[in-house]
Amino acid sequence: MTSRNRRIVVGVVAVLALAGIVGYSVTKDSRSRVPVQLQNVKRADVTSIVSASGEVRPKRYVNVAANVSGRITNLYVKEGDRVKQGQLLARIDSTRFAADERQSQAAVQSARSDLERARAELEVARLAFERTRKMHRDQLVSDQVFEQSKADFDMRTANVASMQGRIAQLAAALESSSDNLEKTAVPAPMDGVVTSLVKEEGEVVIGAQSFQPTVIMTVGDLSVMEAEVLVDETDIRNVVLGQAARVRVDALDRLEIAGEVTEIGSSAIPRGSTSTGVSSTNTGNQAKDFKVVVTLKDPPPTLRPGLNATADIVTARRTGVVVVPIQAVVVRQIGKDGKVVDPDAPAAAGATPDTTTPGPRRDVEEREGVFVVTTGVAQFRPVKTGILGDTEIEISDGLKEGDEIVTGSYKTLRTLQDQAHVKLETLSDREKRS
Repeated sequence: MTSRNRRIVVGVVAVLALAGIVGYSVTKDSRSRVPVQLQNVKRADVTSIVSASGEVRPKRYVNVAANVSGRITNLYVKEGDRVKQGQLLARIDSTRFAADERQSQAAVQSARSDLERARAELEVARLAFERTRKMHRDQLVSDQVFEQSKADFDMRTANVASMQGRIAQLAAALESSSDNLEKTAVPAPMDGVVTSLVKEEGEVVIGAQSFQPTVIMTVGDLSVMEAEVLVDETDIRNVVLGQAARVRVDALDRLEIAGEVTEIGSSAIPRGSTSTGVSSTNTGNQAKDFKVVVTLKDPPPTLRPGLNATADIVTARRTGVVVVPIQAVVVRQIGKDGKVVDPDAPAAAGATPDTTTPGPRRDVEEREGVFVVTTGVAQFRPVKTGILGDTEIEISDGLKEGDEIVTGSYKTLRTLQDQAHVKLETLSDREKRS
């Protein structure tokens, strides 16, 4: 082999060796890079929504209860009927109350007759006393006769006064009996619709004299409807009066109705409890909700009380702001020098770690931020967040439109280190991860 050919062979071998080294380096570098999902920061509109579930009810409704105890003899309406204020809805058995009224009337009449007789006797006693007094003045009768005549007159006067008091007492009893008899008729308290009929003819009800009178039916004004929902205690701080809401009713093909927040409860309700009052038992570790009322605008005629509803309350809205996917925002520990701290790394040389109190290190603080990618390197950048939307979150400081950030995967973001070399995730990378 000539020297020229030998040089050519050596050159080819050198080139192949260099190519192999470069290829190996490229492959090794590629394998050492973390596959991530990337996205450019953009501006968009973001809306913060608080969702809560509850049910539809009339804004104004009355539970019609029995005023007296007894058996229902008549029901004049059925569920769904429209009624007018004062219209007769039901009647309670009045036999006993009618008898009481007749007895009271007879007692009053008898007492009045006794009063007339007592007044007549008083008049006789008065005339006798006047004559005796005149004769006593003329010394025609003794002091004993005069005093006896005066005592009889005073007794007759007191008897009349007593009879008048007894009549007043019996008249009050008659008024009570008449009132009870009148209460056997159950009138409509307002114009509305019978939304619920709880009792039937023949059933016995307990009157308002007890602590828990029996509800016979519910009458509601369906012209104004509202959704009463329970908002989680962590979201209630964002809900204020006047906020717009969209109410979905599942029974009406998920019909959406516009509404407005008109009432916010001030007392927490332990989750799963039906009482809005303060419980005597300890519920400190139990999740709690707050009652929120959304008044519906232009409710459809097919809307009925008691239907399940979900209210999406718009608590904030931003237009044209910098946003990123929610999962892109992560939390990292930042040291006093402003650098990301590996939580598994020991404290810096010369630092005095806090060993007196168990828990997180005191020489670091947790900050929210995103990983910004520049020339293939992911750098953690602290940011200030704003309102939270369905899938995106507002970034009020720390990013600008067009920045390239790491958006996934979630598993990768949990472990991604600052200054890590990254590459765009491919389909094969996703298959390997899954």
